[in-house]
Order: sequence, then C-alpha cells, then structure tokens
Amino acid sequence: MNDGKFLKNIFTIGDSSASNAEVFVRNWGFGWVEHNRLSDQLSPLNLDDIFSLLVVDSDVSSLSLTKSVSGQFKKPDGFEVIILAETPLKSEQLEIIAEIDKGLSNSNVKVVCQDSLSNILECYAHILCGFSYTSLDFNDIHEWLHAGTTFLSAGVYIDEAVKNELPYMLYLQLTDLQAQYKKLELEVAAINVVFLGEYISQDLFSASLAMISGSFSHDLNLTVHSNIHDTHQNGKVGFKIFASLKKKESVTIDKNEIPVFLLR
Repeated sequence: MNDGKFLKNIFTIGDSSASNAEVFVRNWGFGWVEHNRLSDQLSPLNLDDIFSLLVVDSDVSSLSLTKSVSGQFKKPDGFEVIILAETPLKSEQLEIIAEIDKGLSNSNVKVVCQDSLSNILECYAHILCGFSYTSLDFNDIHEWLHAGTTFLSAGVYIDEAVKNELPYMLYLQLTDLQAQYKKLELEVAAINVVFLGEYISQDLFSASLAMISGSFSHDLNLTVHSNIHDTHQNGKVGFKIFASLKKKESVTIDKNEIPVFLLR
C-alpha cells in the first residue's frame, strides 16, 4: 500500500498537444499533475527525479524541436514521447521520429490519435496520485503504454450503499469495453484498473480483482491499483478501466490438426 502524491509532469510541444493537455489538467480533480508547454526558448530541463510525458504535435517543426529537447534530458529513460497525429505520417516526419527514437534508451515514440491520448493522460495521472491498495510504479505504465497502439477506457461510480455490487458493475463495464474493441477488430494487450471514491474493504477489493482476473487470460499484462483521497470522498465507489489494444493476431489453421473436440 502507498499514499501516492507523486507529481506527474506533462510537457507539450505544439498547439494541439498543449490544448489537449490544458483541457485534461483543468478537468482533472485529484491534483499532482502539471502541464508545461515547451518552446524554442528552452531552459535546461532536469528530469532526474520525475517521470514525465512529452506530448508532441506531428508537424515537422514540432518534431524537430522535440529532437532538440530530447537531447537535453539527463535520463533518457525518464520520459515517454507521444506524437499526436490524426492522419498518416509522411516520410519526412517518420525520419525525424526515427532520430528521436535513437535517443531513447528503453522506450519508443508512440503515435496516437486524440481519443487515445485522453485515455493515456488519465491513466498516467492516476498512478501514485492517492492512497492505493497495491504498489505500482511507472514501469507498469510503461509496459501498458507500449503493449498496444489504441487506448480505450470505461468506468462508473455507484452509491456506497450498494458498493457490494462493485464486482458486477466491473463485469458490465468490461462487457461494454469488449464490445467496443471487438467492433474495431482489436484485442486486449494490457489492462490497467483504478479504484476510486470511498475506501472499500479488502474482501470487496479481492472479489473485484477476481472478477477482473477471470475475464482475461492468465498471461495478460494486468495491473490493479487505486487513487483514493480523503478530501475527495463523495459517498460513492467506482473504478476506471484503461485498455491498451492491438491488432488481432492472425490464426493459421492446420487442416491436418486433430480437432479439439476429438481430443476430449
């Protein structure tokens, strides 16, 4: 268990990235997140003690500045670079991104659309923000982020009086989430679940965890934690599910293989 309260920084380069980050921080209600817009008038950035997101527009000017900025970071593994793009990238843009990639020690540039970005920002902000029933660090978020290419979320609050229905509400939201990504012909690469609102008992937490674990394969990258603040108790309990999705892997059918039902 931990009490969180770890500052998260979102650095941006470009108007679209800055606008998205500003909207997110303005609507974020738990604190411990800051947005800093970078420009060509850069002061040295010391990121030794923090883990940060660098969100960048996909135009050549923003990408070129990002290449310059990334060279100033003392810890190349202390940040994630996310490119915001709604249309396919051209060769010049891809070449600059490849150069940025070379400067990252244990990461790769992620290219995402605006809908995915909003889910990434929220997932990132929840980690180590408030009291958590489990220990989680930024390596978990790193693995979640790089497991997939598209990011969706689902969640709900319910009154504390019926909080024992939390596992069932998880089931309903998971079912809805599955319908969404199957429609997109995607599959789950990683799941991050955050519990919110009022404190819940260890038994209820364990029952909810069992519901989540039983919904996916045992080898799935699954992380579960909570973001609970005494100052944000609202008489409700809830959760947010963040799904990292990837393209479905093609399955090769061997016509000579014995059918499963004949092996039973």
